[in-house]
Amino acid sequence: MRLDEAAGDLFVALEPGYGLRRITDDLCAEAGFVPKVAFEGEEAETLRGLVAAGLGVALLPPPAVPRPGVVELTVSAPRAVRYIGVAWLDGHPDTAPVAAFKKFLLSRRGQLLPR
Repeated sequence: MRLDEAAGDLFVALEPGYGLRRITDDLCAEAGFVPKVAFEGEEAETLRGLVAAGLGVALLPPPAVPRPGVVELTVSAPRAVRYIGVAWLDGHPDTAPVAAFKKFLLSRRGQLLPR
């Protein structure tokens, strides 16, 4: 869906200061409106529960497990993306799983993002 189609809806959003809230505000501005925020929370799953209860719509990343009563739609415009980074303390001994994960990430540097 186009985000401007939700301009008249109430939103449930993360509190100001969260990265996803900034993304929500920026995307809505790019779509030409300021979201009418009915509730501000601290966790995405809380917002999903509020959506399921019919209290508003939310811009959230896809869930690990679908929630009954929530319809997940893809925003087609404006383009909604979020970049996630990985950091680690250099020179700190790694456990075997951490070392394997770092090796995996580094072997695919520049290939993990969709083109």
